[in-house]
This record gives sequence, structure tokens and C-alpha cells, in this order.
Amino acid sequence: MSETTEFIKDRAVKTISAAKSLAATWTWKKKSPADMQADLCAITGNADATPPVVGQEERVSTALRARAAADGLWETQLTELHRRTVQAVGMIKTELADDPALFAVVKNLSASSNSIKETLAEALALESAWTKAAPTWSPTTINTLTAFGTLRKLCNEDLKQAASDAHAACRTEGTKLNAMANALEQSDEAWYADATKVFPPGTPENQMLRGTVPTTYTPKAAKAKPVPAPSTSTGKTP
Repeated sequence: MSETTEFIKDRAVKTISAAKSLAATWTWKKKSPADMQADLCAITGNADATPPVVGQEERVSTALRARAAADGLWETQLTELHRRTVQAVGMIKTELADDPALFAVVKNLSASSNSIKETLAEALALESAWTKAAPTWSPTTINTLTAFGTLRKLCNEDLKQAASDAHAACRTEGTKLNAMANALEQSDEAWYADATKVFPPGTPENQMLRGTVPTTYTPKAAKAKPVPAPSTSTGKTP
């Protein structure tokens, strides 16, 4: 949650409090204090309500956790796929070293990826060459061609799609939260503008409004980075 949204929520709380204190004299026609509270709860949630209200902030948090889980599972299986690729690439070349025709099929295989794209490409190249040159061979009883192909497909399709979906869900929920926060901000600004017209300067109500409801967001000052001590080195090697 950004500092700006925290300010919007804090202002909403204080706006609702001010609206309630003025309710006996004046109630905004567009929204009652209860309506304003419902708008805020739609963002923050309310566990004490019956039934409990799940706020958009919690939906965002849930989506973030799901994204982290999807990314973590995909990363774990990609790491295993790379490990099995390294194992099979090295051992299949040794296995077929005495057969020039079959060795030619596997000699250009590599297993030195530094990215997801490279890991998947190397695994696909291995699976293709493995199928052509030695389909019944396996480096271990666990790392068989069938098991390797299943893992590669899992990484390239199912888990990749799951991670993509989780990221999309996060963006959707985050966009909803931002839209709700912006709508809350505009509503509170409109209420304040009307309230200060109903209760003009010089009235106790206006004084209460100006002393209670914050109107300007001030970002927190960034902490100054410590200045490094000047070097005493001459740059010469003894």
C-alpha cells in the first residue's frame, strides 16, 4: 500500500468522523456517513461486520501471495529441469562418444543457461536429440526421457501459464484498488468542498473541519544517505 493511499484512507476516517459530528445539522445529499463508511470498508475490509466484509486490500494481498507461490513453484521446477538437463547433456555425450553418427546428433547440446528462456530452449533441444539418438537410454532411473519430457512440458506450459495468470490477477486487483482509492479521494474532496460552503469561515463548524480533516498530502522525507568517509589510501601498492 502506497503512502498516498494511506493518506486517502486516513482522510476518509477523519472525514467520516466530521460528517457524523455535523449530521444533526447537515448531511451531504450525495452520501450519508454510513455510505462513506461503506466505501472505506470496501477498501480496508471489516471483520466485525455480519457477514464480514473482505476489503480490496486483502484481495490484493491474497493475489500477491498467490503470485509469489506460482513464481516459487515455477522457479523450483525450472531449477530441477536445468539440473536434469546438465546431467543428461553431459552423460549422453559420453554414452554416444563411440558412435559418430549418433554423437553428431548430441554434440552441440548445451546446458549453460542464464535465463528462463535459455533453460527451456536447452531442455527442448535435449529432448529432441535424446528422442532421435537414444530414446531408451537414461542417465539415471529417475531422469528418463519420459520423465524429462513431462517436466519440460510442465515448466514450459502449465507452470508458465499459472505464473502468468497470477501476475495478471495481481495487476487486476491492484488496478481495482487504485480505482477505489481514487474514487474515495474524489468523494471526500467533494464532501469537504460542500461542507466548507455550508459552514463558511468564521463558524465553529468550519474551524472544526479545517482542524480535523487533512487536505494536503505531504510525502515523507527521504532519509539522507550517510556520506562515506574520505579515503586515506594513496592508491599505491606497498
